[in-house]
Amino acid sequence: MVNLGLDHIHLYVKDLEEAITFYKMVGLEFVEYTSHGGKAAMMRVPGSPVSFEIQETRVIDNPGFNHLAFVVDDLDDLCDSYKANGVKVDGPLDNKATGRRLATIRDPHGFLIQLVQKK
Repeated sequence: MVNLGLDHIHLYVKDLEEAITFYKMVGLEFVEYTSHGGKAAMMRVPGSPVSFEIQETRVIDNPGFNHLAFVVDDLDDLCDSYKANGVKVDGPLDNKATGRRLATIRDPHGFLIQLVQKK
């Protein structure tokens, strides 16, 4: 049994400030501006560890959903299990900037799923 929890959701938007204003109105709290992949901000569900990475689109990006990220206990074991079931896995790798281990997979429709193990 895999211990899986939602870590974050990453969205691309056309206008970062407009998105921040909207998501504040929806009820998210603004945490900070970041430079993650360009002009971006971190927002959070109040009282929850689940965050929303909201990034302004670049020329190569389409506005919309980028990826879901799940936090896992044992990234290596999970990746081995996925590979044994024929799933293509990118990683695991160490992200020195965040101090976390990451891997990515795609669902049958091509949606990107990020797997995160906190150190």
